[in-house]
Amino acid sequence: MLLLKPAAFLLACLAVGAGLAIVSFATHVSTGWAGAIALAAWAFIARRRWMLLEATSGLEPGAPERILWLRTAGNALIVGHVAASVLLVGDALRLGNENTLAIDSWTIALGQLAAALLFRRDEKERDERHAAIAAGGVRAGYTALIVLFIVLIGWLAYAPPPQRSALSHFVLANLMLVLILASYGVMLLRQLIDYAIDTRQALAGERLAP
Repeated sequence: MLLLKPAAFLLACLAVGAGLAIVSFATHVSTGWAGAIALAAWAFIARRRWMLLEATSGLEPGAPERILWLRTAGNALIVGHVAASVLLVGDALRLGNENTLAIDSWTIALGQLAAALLFRRDEKERDERHAAIAAGGVRAGYTALIVLFIVLIGWLAYAPPPQRSALSHFVLANLMLVLILASYGVMLLRQLIDYAIDTRQALAGERLAP
């Protein structure tokens, strides 16, 4: 369960981000504010819950892990929203065209910055696990980025011309942004999974202790 939780959380945030884009596209009403408020509310509730666990069981996530959960939530919301927006409107995704989807993406990003204020004290804290877990996440993130860009380059080089022409310069730029953010999400997910593995091993050790 501990290992499934980070992946399920990531997928849920991706789905929420995509859902906000779909609702905005269908209703022509901005929904970025809803994503920003939901992210800030989640950060506030999660922070209070972790403080309660710290005062009772001591099984709350450490400061570095709390930052990872926040960054995962914000990054996944933005990736889901931008990816869905590009699929829905393509080259029309421009602020100059008064497109609410573009405004929504920036609104969600501002919401993540606001939520980060609740965790500003955690950013400088480290524990004995952080260095190794962070290094593993960075390796996973760079690997994902390289693989994704190799696939994109191969597609641009060998796809039939009609399919390649569907990617305007603007759409291609947004696609590259999504791939970069997705690789960052892989890095965060790998780190959360490593923290979950470490926590499971610690709990198993406590149960086996005399």
